Amino acid sequence: MDFILGNSFLASLLLILSLVTFSYGNGIMPSTKVTDDMVKNICSSTPNSSFCLDVLESDLRVPESLLGLAQFTIDLAHTNATETIKLIQSLIKQTKNPQLKQRYTLCSQNYDIAIGDLDQAKTDFSSRDYGGVNVETTGVLNEIRDCEGRFEGAPADPSRLPKRNKDLENICSIILVISNIMSQ
Repeated sequence: MDFILGNSFLASLLLILSLVTFSYGNGIMPSTKVTDDMVKNICSSTPNSSFCLDVLESDLRVPESLLGLAQFTIDLAHTNATETIKLIQSLIKQTKNPQLKQRYTLCSQNYDIAIGDLDQAKTDFSSRDYGGVNVETTGVLNEIRDCEGRFEGAPADPSRLPKRNKDLENICSIILVISNIMSQ
């Protein structure tokens, strides 16, 4: 069931990205100045547009170019993943429940891989391989989904991890939209 849900999520995301590509076409360059309309269009192409708008409109560090916006969101995803793995490591030490401890340990492995994917996304970005950024970000989403899937059934995860997973998923959806625009 997890495999089917994960695949339908990815299929939906790819459909959204296809529509974004069609909407933006080849006229937008990475150095293009980011306008309010562009931010709204980017965010409307993500699964959680209000989260996207909060991230891209409320932070004074958000750069003015599409290139800077991509770098900002990749860095934000990396920071989120790094902070989340620290949370997971503390949960492993604190929990007394052996099932939760095992699930957190497996999620820690997922986040190790996700951070590696984000490191590669940074390298791809520096090389202007925006398609590679897209591939690596999709890998991060797969790792998040795997971590989330570990908590289906009892006992439920009482920690902040589900919210952290969702936040990283939302940030990655922003990266996917922007990298797809830039790869045109």
